[in-house]
Amino acid sequence: MPNLPDPLDRVLAEMLRHPLALLRGWNWKAASFSAILRSLFFLFANLHGTHHAAAKAMLTEFVYGTFAAGVAGAVIQRLRHTEPVRKTALVVWLVIPLVLLAAQASVHRMMGTQHVRTGLIASFIFASFASGFNWFAMRHGAFVMGERRSFAHDLLLVPGLIGQFLFTPLQRE
Repeated sequence: MPNLPDPLDRVLAEMLRHPLALLRGWNWKAASFSAILRSLFFLFANLHGTHHAAAKAMLTEFVYGTFAAGVAGAVIQRLRHTEPVRKTALVVWLVIPLVLLAAQASVHRMMGTQHVRTGLIASFIFASFASGFNWFAMRHGAFVMGERRSFAHDLLLVPGLIGQFLFTPLQRE
């Protein structure tokens, strides 16, 4: 008997009832890749200020991005087989990045980052595409925590997955 997909509403309700379970599923693979790229957005957005401000913004984003991307990766991994697929896509491509954006804005304001707007815009666009790509990759077995594939093996799959991601319409697989 094949595994049946989980209903999106049930999975979301379960995550809201037990949010700490997401910390146990923290996805270091998603966190590693995302935190490096996201911190560079804030470095470059703040370079026209002082070097100290740019470094502080980059470090703030790296720390926040590591935590946030790991939790987002855990959420996306949990959603990878939910249906309906189009509603799940909306959650992955829009809702998750908007939640991350709100938290990210708060963290940077609290840390006194000077040029937040540019970094937030770039980060939101990146988060949307990264969430969508992570979801696609996880639906294909890559970047999934608890599986026996190494991170290096997953990275070798990235070029092919990017090609499929860019040229495959949203569909039920």
